[in-house]
Amino acid sequence: MGTRPLNFGIIAGLLTGIQVGAAIFASQFVVDDLGIGLLGLLRYGIALLVLLPFLMSGSDTPIAKRDLLFISVLGMGQIGVMIALLNTAVLFTNAARVALVFATLPAVSFVIDKLRGLPSGSRLTSAGVVLTIAGVAVLVGHDAFADTLTTSDIIGITAAFGATLIVAVCSSWYSPYVQRYGTIRVSVTAFIVSLPALALLTLLFPPTVPVSEWSMGVWRVVLLVGLSSGIGYLLWFHAIGSMSATAVTGFLALSPITAAVLSQIFVGTELTTSLIIAILIVSAGISCFVFSKQQESKAISYAAR
Repeated sequence: MGTRPLNFGIIAGLLTGIQVGAAIFASQFVVDDLGIGLLGLLRYGIALLVLLPFLMSGSDTPIAKRDLLFISVLGMGQIGVMIALLNTAVLFTNAARVALVFATLPAVSFVIDKLRGLPSGSRLTSAGVVLTIAGVAVLVGHDAFADTLTTSDIIGITAAFGATLIVAVCSSWYSPYVQRYGTIRVSVTAFIVSLPALALLTLLFPPTVPVSEWSMGVWRVVLLVGLSSGIGYLLWFHAIGSMSATAVTGFLALSPITAAVLSQIFVGTELTTSLIIAILIVSAGISCFVFSKQQESKAISYAAR
């Protein structure tokens, strides 16, 4: 028997986790100049421009009026509200704490799917959830909670958990709409409804450096992050349409690992023992998701005979 080819939903999940980590790494170099609002607005505005040609040339089913409102609410939550909460979290506490809280996303998605009575995966999926959370906890846990928590830290952690819950809920409810209307149309709708909220965030947190004074390096980073976000959301919604939300969000455990590795390569941060151990643990968790999906595909193929 030949080897079964790797499911594209798995590849999409892997690439999404890497893209998110790379975008976080790149954004840190420009967020002080642009502000948290304008960076988000430009990022997703460019991403929308990336997706529009695909929408115009595609043949996806138009979104029915009865579904448009709910899809718009999900889009606002998935992008607008999530970004606002994460930015608020970073304002009140350090990024390591935020990363650790957000790393619980697979577990939260697992609970949401269970509460909704949806299939949340096999025992391998559950093992993957535990391993990916453990890996990220090893990476940032010690530094994150070494100090005493203040009231400001508690506010930040609460905001980070709110963002995590929003993404988990939206990912769980998005799946049937992605399957019905296609990844491109759902992605474009999500971007369109989130841009006004990001514009409001820009007014609340304006850039510290005028646009006329931005260097070419700043523009390159903004363009790169925007382009990668457009592609990343296509991959994200494709993965949601073909896998459980628990498995898809599990791949996001790659994001802090990716950011840490890029920091070591390009910024010269120390390659710590915790980073090496975290990479090994997360890799084991991702392998659980991959093998779980392949077992599921084989079972479906066998049942169809």
